[in-house]
Amino acid sequence: MLTKQIHTTDDISYWKLASRLESGRAQVLKQVADGDTLSNILILLCEKAEDYNPDMMCSVLQLNTEQSTLHPIAAPSLPNDYCEALNGVTIGMGVGSCGTAAFQQEMVIVEDINTHPYWTQYKALAINAGLHACWSEPIIGSEGRVFGTFAMYYKTPRKPTEEDIRFIETNASLAAIVFENNLAKQQLIDANHLLSQTVDERNSQLMTTNEELSRVLVQKAVENTQSLQQERIATTQKILSGFAHEINTPLGVATTATSFTLQNIEQFMQVINNNQITKQAAINFLTEMLESSELTQSSLVKTSALISQFKKIDISLLDTNKYIFNVAEFFVDLKDSYKSKLKNHQFEFEVNKDVTCHSKIALWQIISQLIDNSLEHAFVNTQKGKIGIHVIKDNKNNLVINYQDDGCGVSEAEKQAIFEPFFSTQRNSGKIGLGLNVIVNTLINSYKGHIRLVDSPVGIRYEILIPLTAENES
Repeated sequence: MLTKQIHTTDDISYWKLASRLESGRAQVLKQVADGDTLSNILILLCEKAEDYNPDMMCSVLQLNTEQSTLHPIAAPSLPNDYCEALNGVTIGMGVGSCGTAAFQQEMVIVEDINTHPYWTQYKALAINAGLHACWSEPIIGSEGRVFGTFAMYYKTPRKPTEEDIRFIETNASLAAIVFENNLAKQQLIDANHLLSQTVDERNSQLMTTNEELSRVLVQKAVENTQSLQQERIATTQKILSGFAHEINTPLGVATTATSFTLQNIEQFMQVINNNQITKQAAINFLTEMLESSELTQSSLVKTSALISQFKKIDISLLDTNKYIFNVAEFFVDLKDSYKSKLKNHQFEFEVNKDVTCHSKIALWQIISQLIDNSLEHAFVNTQKGKIGIHVIKDNKNNLVINYQDDGCGVSEAEKQAIFEPFFSTQRNSGKIGLGLNVIVNTLINSYKGHIRLVDSPVGIRYEILIPLTAENES
């Protein structure tokens, strides 16, 4: 009898909760029908979801499809500074739960933010906000368009149940309805505005626009041709000028030291010929010659190093063996090679076992240069930095590598020149700033690929794109 009473009580609680959930969703749909703003409707969606489970905090991030960035539109229970830090984050592999979910277009479950590699750059932000678990579902419309993400946060590490999975999927589907309704409403407004114009007005506008477009296209074609030629000339001149400047200093020192040595030898030979040599004079002379020779040697060693770095600008000449290799095995080998250099720093990577690429030497040069930069520049103020690398092959047959660290980052001024040859923030320590420029040239010459710096609230983040062709994968 007691068992039956408990079962009945549980049933009543369940149905009350389910009734409250359905009532909340009905209110959301009513706001949609009433024509409320997108933000207000999504805030209500989050609030009703949180009513269902008070331990949960919800957010909806909207995707800017042109910029591939996420922007908070509804997060009633999350701290404002946390939401502001996420505003404008570029989606990609390993970019938190929401950035990865929007990029992969599938659910991402992070049970413990403190240990998961997707949160390399955002862990401190989340932990400081009291967030320790985050599950995110992409909001996808009926035609496959990604509108954003629906996320559920918890204050303790937590694994979802089957009911939790169904709950987040249902709310993301409801959010998709809200977004599609808003899009349809906006398209209707635009269509009405277009129809309000007369046929003659539209024809006149089209003729004017076409004439202007034709003129601009012709002018742009001429300007682009001239610009490419000028850019190549300017880049070549800049590299040669920078290299000449860098190499002149050690060569000047070596020349001066050699001249000094020759003069002293001539004077010493005269002293010997005149039989005026003493033991102390000989010791003094040899000491000076030793110091001068050491200065000459160090300058020539530096010159040799500069020439070696300069030769790396066209790495494609070295990477003639373009055999296919497994990318997962490549990163295992790379990580092993950095064991002694990493010390207390962490290096994690994620890549599917079947992903392949070509030109192993070139990729090794690219990734090792980025790791060296993090170890030498990003982690100067910490003994426990973290590097995360996430690799996928996208639906356009490109290898996409997302590289990020949680170091000190770079200033806005440094971002503008970071890929320029001879740009360095550590010239006093002998760095000449060819590393990232070598990466750019290697990607172009070996892969016809490119690298870009992606805005990130913590540390530094690069996205590398390597096109893969059918013959590359055969």
